[in-house]
Amino acid sequence: MTVQTFILSIIVSLCLALAIYSEWLRPLRFPPTQWTIPLRRVSHKDLGIATVLLLIVFIQQLLRAEGYLTSGLLLGLILLSLWYGWIRQPMARINAEGIVIKGRLIRWPQVHRYQLTPEGILILHLAQQQVTLSVQHADDLQRLYQHIIAQPDG
Repeated sequence: MTVQTFILSIIVSLCLALAIYSEWLRPLRFPPTQWTIPLRRVSHKDLGIATVLLLIVFIQQLLRAEGYLTSGLLLGLILLSLWYGWIRQPMARINAEGIVIKGRLIRWPQVHRYQLTPEGILILHLAQQQVTLSVQHADDLQRLYQHIIAQPDG
């Protein structure tokens, strides 16, 4: 096994571990979810460039016909980048205690102020920062807004 194959196998293993953690283990850290809200995806320009570059390296590896393990690891890395960038849907999980966004629980009493923009983005003002929620469907945004208003501490 060459150093290149070893490093590539470590990268693929770490990406796979991150995918498993974010999809199945992270939701177990927080209270039970009442409902989930699909969020809008961010731009994929940088991830698209990286995926195309990985695809070029994969094709070059196949044309040289050397190292099936390296080719398989490159293909796995390409598939993981496609899953993480285009297939996986970012979600906000709503529960009785608060909202979970990107693996962080924001409790309802931590929200000092909230603002709904004309573009359909909900901004939660916390003590030190602002959290923006850009949802896919306006119905979800309205439901979340009504839920925040109904909170006794919010």
